[in-house]
Amino acid sequence: MVIIPSLCRGGAERVVSRLTQEWARKNHDVEVAVFDKSDVAYAYGGRLIDLALPARDGALAKAANAVRRVFRLVCLLRGEKPERVISFMESANFPAILAALMAGRLDRLTVSIRNNPARFPLPYRLLMPVLYRLPGRVAAVSRGIVTALEKMGVPRKKLSFIPNPAPLITAAKKAERNIPCPDRYILGVGRLHPQKGFDRLISAFAGMRDPDLRLVILGEGEERANLEALASRLGVAGRVILPGAMDDLAPWYENARCFVLSSRHEGWPNVLVEAMAHGCPVAGFDCPYGPSEIVETGISGLLAPEGDVPALREAVRQVIDGEELREKLIENAARRIRIFDVETIAPAWLRHDVFRA
Repeated sequence: MVIIPSLCRGGAERVVSRLTQEWARKNHDVEVAVFDKSDVAYAYGGRLIDLALPARDGALAKAANAVRRVFRLVCLLRGEKPERVISFMESANFPAILAALMAGRLDRLTVSIRNNPARFPLPYRLLMPVLYRLPGRVAAVSRGIVTALEKMGVPRKKLSFIPNPAPLITAAKKAERNIPCPDRYILGVGRLHPQKGFDRLISAFAGMRDPDLRLVILGEGEERANLEALASRLGVAGRVILPGAMDDLAPWYENARCFVLSSRHEGWPNVLVEAMAHGCPVAGFDCPYGPSEIVETGISGLLAPEGDVPALREAVRQVIDGEELREKLIENAARRIRIFDVETIAPAWLRHDVFRA
């Protein structure tokens, strides 16, 4: 049984989609319990269970909702008696832990940590060292998060590292080319939020004196107006393109000269693996956590020191101008991401050993 707030568009939701479909393909009996099924964006394996407790606004409403989630999960766990319970995201992890405690299923529970815990809200940071001692396993999406959780007081024996699976690339998607791509562009992907560092990407791009080069940033969010204003101030408004969010990113990756990760922090940047899987050479900041665990810098991609905008600009320049380097990075990236194949990752969730990459 997987417990996740919803299956709306997002990184954790895509991972659940890939894992549950793989488990179902391997003849496991799979259930996906969600608090809100109103906006299902991804296919899933097995049976969907709607707990009908979507997020609420207001402190009192949120507290009451959290209590209802715990007790509804207790009833579900007692009724279904799942052999494995895996929860994703803190808004599911916390009630899942309390429900598993009350239902006598703690030893069967794995909670998944998807992002840098130092960046979580203060109430989460206070609860994590206490609650994350209880479940059978705490699975972190990167080794950096394992170390961070251990420093917070989560026992090392509870912690394991399980990266996200690489995306499924199909021949049908590779054939789709009818999108309005510029002729020559570098690519950023993610929600328009300060965490993703697109202001730093625009600043790096503004120093590149190639009039034919464009910067495309796919995503939507609160920072759109600020990013457009920054591009205008730096004199590159006509060369920075913000098309919004896209359902199919494959053609954008496949036609880009370089994918650039500009994030200030991550847990495990799925977009980096996606770009590598689509044959797009990558460059980026070595932010905490994940990039240096995915990319062997100089071999399967280029990483610049976190926050060093001139170094990022130089890394991107090397990728887009050096054909021999590009071919080497693409070839080595295809080899590198094989260790993140879903057929390797999915069974690790059902065991209690350590994933090694």
